[in-house]
Amino acid sequence: MEHVGKKLVSNTIYLFLDWFVLTSTGFVYWIIAGKTLLPEEYGIVSTSINLAIVLGSLALLGIDAATWKLIPEYLEKKEKKKIVALTRFSFKFVVITNVLLAIILTAISFNIAPFLKVTVPVIWMIALVTVIYSISNQTWSVVYGFQNMKKLFTTDIYSQITRVTVSAILIFIGFSYFGPIIGVFLSFLLVVILRLPSVHFKGQAEEINRRHILFEYAFPAFIAGLAWILFINGQYVLLTILKNPEVTGIFTIAMIITSVIAAVPAVMTNALLPITSQLSVGKNAKKKQSHLLNLVFRYSLFVTLPLAIFFVIFSRQLILLFSRSEYLESTQLFPILALAAIIYGSGNIFLNNLYALGKPKLKRNIVITTTVIFLLMAIPLISMFSALGLSIAYLLSVSILTTLSIFFTHKHLKINFQWSSFGKIFVASLIFISILYFITSFVSGLLYGVILTLIAGLIYLFILIPMKFYIREDVRILETLGEQSPIFKKQFGQLSKLLSKFV
Repeated sequence: MEHVGKKLVSNTIYLFLDWFVLTSTGFVYWIIAGKTLLPEEYGIVSTSINLAIVLGSLALLGIDAATWKLIPEYLEKKEKKKIVALTRFSFKFVVITNVLLAIILTAISFNIAPFLKVTVPVIWMIALVTVIYSISNQTWSVVYGFQNMKKLFTTDIYSQITRVTVSAILIFIGFSYFGPIIGVFLSFLLVVILRLPSVHFKGQAEEINRRHILFEYAFPAFIAGLAWILFINGQYVLLTILKNPEVTGIFTIAMIITSVIAAVPAVMTNALLPITSQLSVGKNAKKKQSHLLNLVFRYSLFVTLPLAIFFVIFSRQLILLFSRSEYLESTQLFPILALAAIIYGSGNIFLNNLYALGKPKLKRNIVITTTVIFLLMAIPLISMFSALGLSIAYLLSVSILTTLSIFFTHKHLKINFQWSSFGKIFVASLIFISILYFITSFVSGLLYGVILTLIAGLIYLFILIPMKFYIREDVRILETLGEQSPIFKKQFGQLSKLLSKFV
């Protein structure tokens, strides 16, 4: 169990670094767009990229999920020849589906351009981004299945630098909203080139049951992915159709900023998934899986609650940092979207682990149910309340998703939730929010807010000591961080020794 715990920490470290690179450069990317493009042009970029992600994810038909699910199992059972067969089959499958999709999209470009309120060349760019995104996503699945998180991190660095640099240059020389779209295309292309050497095409292949892979893992994941994409990415397209690109631009700013909150549990979830899949073929699987899942949920709440509070209180300053004053209308969306991010992040932990546990059809049913409810609520709410209505529909939908995901995961794993720990986090968060509200009466700038928030954060951490929140696993995590950190090894060691006195 100790080895598994260390692997979870190692995965988390590199995935967190990867997330930090993707998020920070992603913010730079959207800052460049927000500072140089008008809301309508910004909305076109948002709609184009999200539509390409929707289509590119659909073109995979779930084979990417089947890949990362099965590779850890094959590794655990030492069936490496099956991995070679799986990677060859999956990439042929992805190339064929994407070529067909690109041909169809190009053929109907003149018909769908007016519907999306964009030009035909934008549709052509969407087709190109769709294909390269889909292939890049499949390379990610293979590398992720091998738990080579360091490779994901290093390749994303070069990819994101390309995205930001190319976008800025093209906007500067007059490409307008085409600049950010081309930048995204080239960044995905580069990541494919960098990761292909790590994809196991070479070597002897052993026959695999392709039908079983497609119908038991890929297609259920595809149907769930279809509903998931409509739920997460399709909302931008829906808002553009029912309202206009300007409203979409305002909503996008709020959603991008608050998405940082949900990214924290997402990183920990991604670190856990291949381990959960690997453990499913071992001994005492359910006990280990339940313990790790409980820990990830605990740490998720520990981080996201105070983070969401900060984002709501300093929403105005954050908007002005990442965009222009025209987007300040989105401040009213922050309380709703920040709460939704906490709930969504927590629910996503359990939802994705259902797939890793070998319950792809159950995950599919939960996502479909959530998406149908979302669409039924979103259309009338957008019509009545615009972006605010969409935010409300999103909050209610992720609440349903989280409830169902926790219920069915608990049914299969019998998780003993640490309710006392959750209560302590909530009490400490109330004190944290009181301190921040007091601070805002004296400071208004974001820089001072960040500094004083860090102080409030330290108080938040110390409040939990007399409440006896910290446990032995927290000390072990600090020790593992010290072992793997090349810079702060001594500091993590000192922190682990200090914390050990209070557990």
